[in-house]
Amino acid sequence: MFSRCVLGVIAAVWACGTAGAQYAAQAIASGPLTTASSAIYLSPAEIDYLGTLPREAIYLDAFRERLEQVMARQETVGLAVAVLEQGEPVLVYVGGEEEAGSGRPIRRDTLFRAASVSKGMSATLLAILEHEGRLDLSQPVPNELLPLPRGRQANALQLLSMRTGLPSHAMDRQMEGGQNVSLLRQRLDTLRPACAPGECYTYQNVAYASLEVIAAQAAGLDFSTALRAYLFDRIGMRTATVGADAMRASDSWARPHRRRERDGDGNPRAGDPDTVYDSVPAAASVNVSIDDMIAWAQAQLGTSGLLPQSVLDRVHTPQGETPEQTRRLYRLSERIDSTWYALGWRVYDWNGQTLLTHSGYLSGYGAQIYMEPETGFAYVGLWNMDGDAPWWLFPTLMDLRMADGPADWLDQLDED
Repeated sequence: MFSRCVLGVIAAVWACGTAGAQYAAQAIASGPLTTASSAIYLSPAEIDYLGTLPREAIYLDAFRERLEQVMARQETVGLAVAVLEQGEPVLVYVGGEEEAGSGRPIRRDTLFRAASVSKGMSATLLAILEHEGRLDLSQPVPNELLPLPRGRQANALQLLSMRTGLPSHAMDRQMEGGQNVSLLRQRLDTLRPACAPGECYTYQNVAYASLEVIAAQAAGLDFSTALRAYLFDRIGMRTATVGADAMRASDSWARPHRRRERDGDGNPRAGDPDTVYDSVPAAASVNVSIDDMIAWAQAQLGTSGLLPQSVLDRVHTPQGETPEQTRRLYRLSERIDSTWYALGWRVYDWNGQTLLTHSGYLSGYGAQIYMEPETGFAYVGLWNMDGDAPWWLFPTLMDLRMADGPADWLDQLDED
């Protein structure tokens, strides 16, 4: 382990050696930070000291400039990003505000909506319960929990890997229209199937809610409490919660800023965090801070040692290809050759590297995680506004990190 010191200049905080410590002392003497963003990352000298990190890790300076480029855009309100190498944070960046014009800065404990990144957390909870002998994911889900067309049954593995045979996004529109999720789930058997269970990939939200009952029965706790007891507390996700009400009760939480909600000058205006997707917490209702996401990445990488390897193997193993996802990658198809879905995780072949990933979107919020367990690399990002720019930070990072691309993804946004 190496010591860290604070550098209060232009909102940058370096983990530093002797020379950096002297620079930090001068900076601290000049006064506290007054800018809206901050970062913690390793200097190139310290990366050389670590030895086993790629020399390309000097990409962090260039990547921080790209983060500032995103923060300078009119639509940007709040952003929190972290990069890990060998399972340890080498960059933690927070910038902007909880609410546009509020003066309340984004902090490392500020909560954002995880949206569909929640699915991997639900899957890991189920895998932990299976590891403890409380359930068997290979067993069929009872018809009363997940009624499927033609009397078919899917097991929990097929449900977690989006291979139920239901049409894609089954009953999502009805849920978004305000209909009761429990009643919608009971009507799934009236739909025309896309295939037999296990034979194709079709993304689900309403069907995923069946997992809440399965987890609650196995844990002897309601779903949200089970997430806290079996997962969040275990791996150090100290501020993570479930649902909009829990979010509002926190010390710091990011308000959503939707594209359609603007003031007279076109600037972002805060909205309400409530969403119909709070009715499917297993699919989309977790709230997380950037520190929670770092803990989540470290647990999934296996570097924290807080999750059994059998659990990680269970959730990370691909269950089938996702050709629809591959077709929807558009520009990213330059980098990604094939895609699969595991249990609450997507698996990408990124120029020959295997990455585990998931993204989440709820109106006014975005969330992403990408990981390479083989090397301990991870990227996590959270933001509280609609806009395209944050979604292109990861491919920008990869081009910079691997030195195999122009890293011009953000520039292309302004060319369209």
